[in-house]
Amino acid sequence: MYSVGVIGLGGMAAMYGKPAEKTPYCHVGGIRQSSRVRLTAVADTLPLAHAVFRERWGAAFPDIAYHDSAAALLEDTPDIVAVCVQGPQHYDVMLQVIAAGPRAIFLEKPPTYSLAEMDAMVAAARAQHIPITVSYPRHWVPHILRLQQLVREGLIGTVKTVVGYAGHAFLSSASHVTDLICQFAGYCPATVFARGRTGAEAPAGYEPEPYLDSMMIDFANGVQGMQVGSDGEYGGFYCDILGAEGMVRAGMYLPPAAFDKDKHPIDLRALGMPKPACVFTVAYDQIAAHLDGGPPPDCTNDAFIAVHEAGFAGIESVLSGLPVRIPNTHRTRRIAAIGSLN
Repeated sequence: MYSVGVIGLGGMAAMYGKPAEKTPYCHVGGIRQSSRVRLTAVADTLPLAHAVFRERWGAAFPDIAYHDSAAALLEDTPDIVAVCVQGPQHYDVMLQVIAAGPRAIFLEKPPTYSLAEMDAMVAAARAQHIPITVSYPRHWVPHILRLQQLVREGLIGTVKTVVGYAGHAFLSSASHVTDLICQFAGYCPATVFARGRTGAEAPAGYEPEPYLDSMMIDFANGVQGMQVGSDGEYGGFYCDILGAEGMVRAGMYLPPAAFDKDKHPIDLRALGMPKPACVFTVAYDQIAAHLDGGPPPDCTNDAFIAVHEAGFAGIESVLSGLPVRIPNTHRTRRIAAIGSLN
């Protein structure tokens, strides 16, 4: 089993789930349910965070080490390091982690507050052959992964358009569906044109994070992506994949569905839809399988780069009123992603 150390003990690390839940929505819950990884250490600068973690998860992880800094945890570097600190700290902590040389890194989104930071972080990791997986966790819902496979195998013919439903802040919230669109369209966004609104005030040195109202993504493979806020029939965080021979509907919070070209339902049960599972368990199992010699995990390296590029291109488009080609030439813009401050 591969050892895991978690840096930062906030919501996504440990608080959006409990040991008794079947599908806890947090890193440590997913690690606990995995047979391929084990939690060996956690770190947070706040003593209160340690106390809250012990109260909720202490009995489930009686033998782990507690540290008051990333540096202390990295003295005995785990195989996999999960970076779950607040967004403004991502870049500095990531450079520390990369220098320590773990075998893989699982980073909470948004990965960085600027494209320049992403460039430097990725270059440092690639120099040491360390894969970086970014946590767009809705990606790893088992039935969504199965739908992705079926679409690739031709269930609805050639994919023409992918329409995603989620708005709000570009990097904090909408990025989940930007990734979902790429999951079915391909991780090759080429041009983005977006509409939105300017965000709230930002800390010194940062710009406010705009809100996405709509976004068009032209992919290099000819697929058209559309992100239209949360006004779809089922709210947000799902997408419709439109192909030459039918359509598929995929999302974390609604049952999977597919229809042929005559709009007749396709019986997905006969096509081997999987049982629910903790999305973080699926992600960590993919990381472990990669360390065993398997393919790169989803949302890793070039995949997360494509999503982050699309998000920043959308922001640039909102601010300029113009379509933006990827890669975005304006790479030093620093955006304060509000959703990563919780």
